[in-house]
Amino acid sequence: MKVALIASDLDGTFLRDDHQFDRSRFQAQLDQLNTQGQHFVVASGNQLQHCIDVFEGIDGELTYVAENGGLVIDNHGHVLHESVVTPPLLTELLQLVQTEPALRGAGMSLSGKNGAYIRPVDDNAVMRYFLSDIRVVSDLNDVDDHIYKATFSWDDRDINAQAAIINTHFAGRLRATVSGGNGLDVINPTVNKAAGLAYLQQRWQIPSSKTAVFGDNGNDLEMLREADYSYAMKNAIAPVKAAAAYQTQLDNNHDGVLHTIDQLIN
Repeated sequence: MKVALIASDLDGTFLRDDHQFDRSRFQAQLDQLNTQGQHFVVASGNQLQHCIDVFEGIDGELTYVAENGGLVIDNHGHVLHESVVTPPLLTELLQLVQTEPALRGAGMSLSGKNGAYIRPVDDNAVMRYFLSDIRVVSDLNDVDDHIYKATFSWDDRDINAQAAIINTHFAGRLRATVSGGNGLDVINPTVNKAAGLAYLQQRWQIPSSKTAVFGDNGNDLEMLREADYSYAMKNAIAPVKAAAAYQTQLDNNHDGVLHTIDQLIN
């Protein structure tokens, strides 16, 4: 058996640009993976409930590394690991984004244990696609929840420049990473998809030599290093292609992940 664990990012990787995937094809693959004792892990920067919603109707064992690794949970709802942003740090972060000239005008959301939180001004179709269990609040500083991640977005700006500002200000305390949908996720500095994946590898006693991962964007870079079978999507950004051992033959709009899974499990 070549691999015992397959982990995939969602947007730009597992999902097509219309946010869909070949459900019957993946169901057959998941049936085979489960029968053979192999694991499939959804590794996403997205909110947990959004990830669960994406796979609604799919039957079988799925494990989620959500919130860019801030939350690891199985498909029975058991929390295996979590990392929470402390309230003082969150307050300082929101203050910086609202007052620093280069960061002003950001769309904002918080992902927490009990739901997602947005301001009325940020209530739009894009937010409602990426978030579930939405609570609209007048002030994000008033949210009382376990917050795993804060996400920001700007129109027509170099989001990497915004990440650099936040990373410089919070060096060693918080970390900003570019994710799908042109979002900037801010999480605890030791949190990433790789940490969540490593937790599962240890729990299941699966080495990197039997792990395959798929990614396309900056928040997938660490995770790619946790697997001997690391795949950059054909449509991935250049740093991801440079970090991965392999590249998929097809892009996300042509089911590149599913095409490669067929090769890995047969």
